[in-house]
Amino acid sequence: MRENTVISLHKLLFAAYVLGLIVGSLVPVDMSGAPDQSDKAFHFLAYGLMVFFWPAGWKGFRLSPFWLAAGLGLLLEIAQGALPTGRFMELWDVAANTLGAGIGAAVALLRVKHAGRSA
Repeated sequence: MRENTVISLHKLLFAAYVLGLIVGSLVPVDMSGAPDQSDKAFHFLAYGLMVFFWPAGWKGFRLSPFWLAAGLGLLLEIAQGALPTGRFMELWDVAANTLGAGIGAAVALLRVKHAGRSA
């Protein structure tokens, strides 16, 4: 019973994280005081963490977590360009999202392989 509660909590927190990422990507933000291109590190980390912490029960989807995360990043960038929020689509943001998702997937795969060897 406790394991089901932990799994459900993980899924709930993950969904909240993704929802926060979506909202945070679409609301207007003032980056005037931030160093140039500093948002790329945030994009990289946000999508890497999303794929790394993807709930195990959801990995049975036909699409892999990497492709779903990279697709979400692309869709959000397109939305930034289309919506009147004062934000703009940047291909470098798409690249940072995709690279982060790829590294997150690679680290998650290494974690699973390592856990299989030590078991």
